[in-house]
Parts: sequence; C-alpha cells; structure tokens
Amino acid sequence: MPRVFESLPGRCLFLLLLALSLLGGRAAVADDSCAASQSWITSPNPPGEIPEGSNADFCDFYQFSWQWFLQLTSPSSSDASLRNFQVPTSFPVLQATGTDSCSPNAPKEVMFVRTVKPVAADTPFNLPDRTGQAAKGATIYDQDGNVVFYEVRFSRNLCNVGQIQSQPQFPAGTTEMKIAWRIITDAEKPQYFWIEANVDGVPGDELLGMVGFHIVMATALHPEFIWATFEHRANAPECANPGTAPASGWSFTSAKCAGELPNPSSDCAFNQAVESQSLTGTPTEICRVFHDGTDPSDHEGTDNIAIIDSMNTQIQAMLAALPSSSPMSVWQNYMMVGALWENDVTQPSSTVSNQRGSMRLANTVMETTVQNIDLNATFVSNCFGCHQFAGSGNSNTLPSSSLSHIFDDVMQGQCKANDVQAGPIWSNQDAQQKCVQTCQNKGGWNGNWKTTEPGVMSVCGCCGG
Repeated sequence: MPRVFESLPGRCLFLLLLALSLLGGRAAVADDSCAASQSWITSPNPPGEIPEGSNADFCDFYQFSWQWFLQLTSPSSSDASLRNFQVPTSFPVLQATGTDSCSPNAPKEVMFVRTVKPVAADTPFNLPDRTGQAAKGATIYDQDGNVVFYEVRFSRNLCNVGQIQSQPQFPAGTTEMKIAWRIITDAEKPQYFWIEANVDGVPGDELLGMVGFHIVMATALHPEFIWATFEHRANAPECANPGTAPASGWSFTSAKCAGELPNPSSDCAFNQAVESQSLTGTPTEICRVFHDGTDPSDHEGTDNIAIIDSMNTQIQAMLAALPSSSPMSVWQNYMMVGALWENDVTQPSSTVSNQRGSMRLANTVMETTVQNIDLNATFVSNCFGCHQFAGSGNSNTLPSSSLSHIFDDVMQGQCKANDVQAGPIWSNQDAQQKCVQTCQNKGGWNGNWKTTEPGVMSVCGCCGG
C-alpha cells in the first residue's frame, strides 16, 4: 500500500500541532513514516485490502482503520441527513433476540423506542434492549447518572445465511459495528456527533452523543477480521497518566477520582460495573488501563503506540482545520484507541503470539470491566478472547463457530426452523458438512440435527422451508 505524504506546508502545520498536542494525557510521539491524507476526509475511498504477513506493517492497518471510520461516518450520498453507517439498506440494525433483523419492516433504531404507541405521559415504557456491555451485561452510567445505550449494525450480506455458511470464511467486506451513546445537553452538541431519539418513554426526544465506535471488517487476506475501536476524547482519563481534564470535565470520571490517579483510593472503585435495568444510576468511575491498548513490552509495543498517536494527531489536526460548518469537523473530538489482527491467518487466534497491533485493546465505554488484559492468562479478554478465529483452514461461519456473534443472532432472528431430511448423519462433524449443504437454499442451518431412523435418516434444522 503506497504511503501518502503531505505537502511541505501541511507537514509544517502537522509538526507544530504535534508538538502542542496531548493524546490521552501524554505527549504524542511522531512517526513521520505513517502519514494521513486530507483526501480521507474530503473524498474517502478506503482500501479493500491490506497486504498479508511480511508484506504489511502496522501503519497499513491503522491507515485502513482510520479511512474506514471516516468513510462510514461521512454523509450518505443517498440521504444527506444520515451518515453512511446509518443507512439501513446498507447496514441494518441488530434487533432484539428472536426478531428478524433483515426484515424490511425492522425498526431502524431498536435500542431507543420501546413504548406502546401513541406516546403519552401514562404510556407503558420498557427499558431499551441494549444498555448492557458484552462482558456479563455490565451497565455503565455517565457523570450525570444516565445510562449508556448501545447500537449494533452489520453489513447486509450477513442476511444471506445459507450462502455464507457454505463457505469457511466470511466474505471480504463483511462489516460489523457497535456504537455507544450517552445523553448530552444542548451546550455539548458542538463537541459530539449527535442524534435525537426517545429513550425514556416520555413525550419528546433526547439528545444522544456518540461516545464509542467499534469497526470490525473482514478482507480476503484477513478473514479473522480487523478489529478497530474509536472513542470520544472526553470519555475518561488514563489510569496511569491522567493528564488534564477537558474544560467541561470527563464524561465518565469525577473530578475527585480523576484527581487521585494514578493511585486512587478504594472509594473510587474504577472500572467496576454490574448489570442493571435502570435508566439512571450511580455514575461509573472509568479510566483507560492501557494507552492505545498497548503495553510497551508487547510485541513491537513502542512502535505501535508511536504510530497510533501520530495518526491520531495528524487526522485530528486536519479535522480541526475544517470550518465548523463541515459535517466532518466534529470527528476532531474522537480518537482511534487501536486495532487488532493476526499475523498468520492460517493459525487460530488463540495463539497470542500470532496476534498483532493493540494486543490489550479495549474500549472504555464498551469493555469497561475487562480492560486489565493479561496476555499470559488462560482467558485473554481482548477481541480474540471472545471472538475466536479457528484459522483459515477451518470453518468460521457455522453455528458452532464463535467468530461473529452478530451473524449467529441474525441467523436466529430469521430462523423459522423446519426439519429437513438429509440422509444418515454419523456425527457432529458429519453434520457440519451435510446440514450446511441441505440447508444452503433453505435459509441456512441453525446448528441442530437429529437422527430419525438410525443408520438410515437424519434431519437438519433449516431456517426456511
């Protein structure tokens, strides 16, 4: 992938801003060999691939991640009121469990409206579906005591369950996103990408500001997916290097507890949360455990940190130079935390030494309680700890796989299970061959099978007729 270098005036501006910039409470480190381009913002055209193995370096992956973030968050050419990631024909919203997310009648914002219409003061209200994190449903509250909401979107190709199951890997371009939102005030609107939605069942919409954004994308050479995450810069300080708080304070850290870092008292109870069913609660005290999801002792850790910090500084400077009227200028308030991928995709992701990038990657508002990532532990709580890639020589698309939980939910939402005869099936391994073939044109396989006549006939659970 060719490097893109700025003009001399742009480079001078970059160096000046680099000297003044602080990222996550520490001075940014320059890595002039990994450059960003203004065209990523003005006319995004992100790459569809990254070189494999030794032909790629860390810079390639971070350029890829930032370019896709900027493309997905750019205004849609089909509807200027939406950003690309919000267009439901391209990226449906994952619905509640058991609901067909691919239906043309599926709600566009399932996490928000949960009222019995018409909305009135006495109308029953149910808590939005997604207020819990992936880690045991942990629920977090900002410093105003309001819950954080989560939205999940996916590329529409995942609706083709049978076709995907018939291949061992997800198609190139398969994309999954998770977005975190918190209630903000009118005064905060200029600092956030915001939307309006009813989240409390009372007539009238609330303002929701984006605080986190996961991007997960497969390419032909990286079927393990490239896992990247972004955050609002005012979310929380770093635990070890808290730095200076934003003028309006941290969104998820009190001034008292931030002031005690890096040696907080037990009263602050950093990064602790449990599942809750309430829209309001005690504010959660959060700090970021690993700068750029990296410990300097990790594989190429120092270089990884330098590249991420440099990329963030360059792009934030370009975004800050835009007029405030530009729909892209708001992204100067966001940063890339890091990304994670595999070096050798023929091998499983469980081999930590085969992982590359931000080895301890976690988003403070999406993986709050599992940030203390120990690479030597039996369970490593980074992306590949929960989303396991079996290696490119094995299937990663069947119901028994654990690479994409979203795909499993899409399949279950579509599934109107019917038993379809498949001849004799001798084992689970045999079922993975025969049931996928049997159900390919019948809505896909739901993972179930049973023998109806020993040695003669078995049936597979197909999701269609």
